[in-house]
Amino acid sequence: MSLTDWIARTFGSMEGLVAVLLAAAIFIGLYIYSASRLHQARLEAIDRIRQSLSLYTRLAGALDDRMNGGSSGPLVNESLTALVQECKAADRLTIDLQEHLDTFLRDQDESRLGMLHRALEREMNRLIEERTEIIRRVESPGWGMGLWLLLKPAVPAIALGAAIVWTAEMVIRLREPSAWLMPEVWSLWLTSMIATVSFYRLLMDGKRKSSGIIIHMLHLLIAAAALPGWIWLEAAPYVLILQLLLYLAGFRFTAKRRRRERPYAGHPDMMKQLPAAPEAMAMDEAASPEPGPNTRS
Repeated sequence: MSLTDWIARTFGSMEGLVAVLLAAAIFIGLYIYSASRLHQARLEAIDRIRQSLSLYTRLAGALDDRMNGGSSGPLVNESLTALVQECKAADRLTIDLQEHLDTFLRDQDESRLGMLHRALEREMNRLIEERTEIIRRVESPGWGMGLWLLLKPAVPAIALGAAIVWTAEMVIRLREPSAWLMPEVWSLWLTSMIATVSFYRLLMDGKRKSSGIIIHMLHLLIAAAALPGWIWLEAAPYVLILQLLLYLAGFRFTAKRRRRERPYAGHPDMMKQLPAAPEAMAMDEAASPEPGPNTRS
């Protein structure tokens, strides 16, 4: 068998071979680009953590010195205020810590130093754990993590290939004049593209927090919801509505309340949960008879 016959039997024609080689070149190019971007993103994450830890540790040291009876005065107060202002420029500043910093800058209350110090300790411990996890995955990953790091750069190329396949399938269906007026064809293409985007976000998003788990579950449900449309074309419009509802549900489940909206000591919601008000307890104590001399214990 000659090379020309083998190409004709395997790829159909020389044009088919060129198309396969071009697709392989695009896949390899996207893989290399995605791998370099992922590596750069990990390095940038470590740099942001390092910058934030540098600012947090300086403020934590000043707070330790102040809380342990260190020197105080106008110059010390100005230095502490400057450190607090610098921490607001941290790359990994969270909303919770930002509200602690803003409250201290607004009130300048010494009693808030302990709360601010504890918030700093929580953030520093969290960032140290995150940095350790990133370094461990890069330098000494396990068997499963190493395999995933090898396959993850291929996800963008796979998503692009899937989008091309869904579009080509829709173009084939639209060759029939009646298909242009069928909402099922357009809905199937939209549900497939939405599922592809959700599949991409599901695999490329590296969050592991509670909100990240909810986001992962929503993307998994959105991607899985497209299966009935591929099996039964008439179900595509309903699948599209379901996917849009799941996307809207994501805004509800991932919304975070600000610290001022959460219950705290003295919050009206917390006061309502108390068994009795202090005035009512005082009235009960006044109404109770005091033990007299003839009262037996």
